[in-house]
Amino acid sequence: MGFESIGEIIATRKLYFIDESDNKRTVSVFVGKPEESSDPPGYHCPFQIIGIGSQGTNVANGSDSIEALQSAMTLIGENLNHLNNELAGRLKWNGDANDLGFP
Repeated sequence: MGFESIGEIIATRKLYFIDESDNKRTVSVFVGKPEESSDPPGYHCPFQIIGIGSQGTNVANGSDSIEALQSAMTLIGENLNHLNNELAGRLKWNGDANDLGFP
């Protein structure tokens, strides 16, 4: 899925990757509006992390729109924490590498 497939963006967050030379690069998180899905029945919530990693569109699922949104937030947190471990803790939100702001 490409960036345009995320649909209506309902939330964003900016984090920063600080490289070995202390250069700061923006990492953006985009959360799309949860929508009803017919396959399987339920809802899906698209999201993207742009600036590091694969940058592709991902989808979280749930039995209703709130569960899909909660699942997206959890998956974003897991993805960011995994990337931050690979980057030796150089990913930051509000100056903190230990709290990236997601569950």
